[in-house]
Amino acid sequence: MSAILVVDDERGIRALCNDVLTRAGYEVETVDCAAGALAATARRRFDLVLCDINLPDQDGVSLLPRLLVGEPPPAVLLITAYPSIDTAVRGMKLGARDYLGKPFSPDELRMVVSRALAEDELRRAHGELTKRLAYGSMIGESPAMQQLRATIDKVAPSDATVLITGDSGTGKELVARALHFAGRRAGRAFVPVNCGALVGTLLDSELFGHVRGAFTGADSAKRGLFVTADGGTLFLDEIGELPIELQPKLLRALQDGEIKPVGGTSAMRVDARVIAATNRPLAEAVRSGLLREDLYYRLAVITIEVPPLRNRREDIGLLARHFAEDAAQRAERGRPEITDAALAHLQAQAWPGNVRELENTIERAVILAAGDVIDVADVAGPRPAAPSPGLSTFAGDHVPTLDELERTHILRVLELCDNQKTKAAAMLGINRTTLWKKLRTYGIEAD
Repeated sequence: MSAILVVDDERGIRALCNDVLTRAGYEVETVDCAAGALAATARRRFDLVLCDINLPDQDGVSLLPRLLVGEPPPAVLLITAYPSIDTAVRGMKLGARDYLGKPFSPDELRMVVSRALAEDELRRAHGELTKRLAYGSMIGESPAMQQLRATIDKVAPSDATVLITGDSGTGKELVARALHFAGRRAGRAFVPVNCGALVGTLLDSELFGHVRGAFTGADSAKRGLFVTADGGTLFLDEIGELPIELQPKLLRALQDGEIKPVGGTSAMRVDARVIAATNRPLAEAVRSGLLREDLYYRLAVITIEVPPLRNRREDIGLLARHFAEDAAQRAERGRPEITDAALAHLQAQAWPGNVRELENTIERAVILAAGDVIDVADVAGPRPAAPSPGLSTFAGDHVPTLDELERTHILRVLELCDNQKTKAAAMLGINRTTLWKKLRTYGIEAD
């Protein structure tokens, strides 16, 4: 039975609501002022609150934030006389579900109340579904993962900017998606963008859009990803790679909710929650002048650290079995069995590439295993080759530069991984985008 609170200083309205809603099967409590409403909501949870705008001690709109508390919060319907319709609409923008204009009939009352409660039930069902979808890929029952999910549960309902930190391959985008789908924006777009994949004007245009003729090749106007994410979530991965010249524009978007397209003369308002991620210590970027300090504090309103795999080794078995089933399904093979010895070997590894590296290892094992049993030999991977001379010794008087050493090391890892970029990135402890940038820098793509 749904519980309803009626807040109105007119005895006749209270009596009408109580009679009609009680006959409809609801549990009803009535009060005549804002103070009474706050006392009632402190005692118990209500599914719906009918609140008059004109109360003797406080107007209903300013009371709204104190009524919309709890998890989930009640649906709030405002009761208003005709001259206050504009105020009621303002209240709806602040979270009220609907309004009833005085005088109203019993049929109108029943219809508005039943519709609001039905919408709430659908929202809760949708919320549970999206939360299951959001957490579906966040596998693990270790204390570290339980704490991570508890933090997401607390943070997801808010619109606060979140900075997700953690080593490469730990699943920072999964956390960002969980924050989106477990929150009130779940029905709107989740828009990811890698700040390290584009540079200069391209990234500026990608984020903020551009007007026609803004630069060479801008034959038509383009809306940016901030506009695409309006009402939803914009996920800025590798935020530490954001060029210094774009940081003031991002800061303004975070502070004022306004963006200006490249080449544009006027700003436009957007409502996108921003979640950023980094595998670099941003405090060092601030000290070195690569990141504005005011932007850092705007991004890190809430910081969530994703634990590395080495800190939750008890989850490795669950993850390995999950990845094995997924890989077998893609390869159209039978469900594989991982031996205890193979699991022990996996749990003993350092996993510098974290969950991504483990997934790549299991996928390789599923493909290369002789049957449906995965043993130690299948997950041990290729043996490291002898060190390249360029990495350990110097030829004659030549001392290799750091760039030469890095280029040689990347070539060696690519060779070990049969030129598979995803596996090489995981072994190097960097993400795929960073690897591609290094390949272009060192001219390895053409090799």
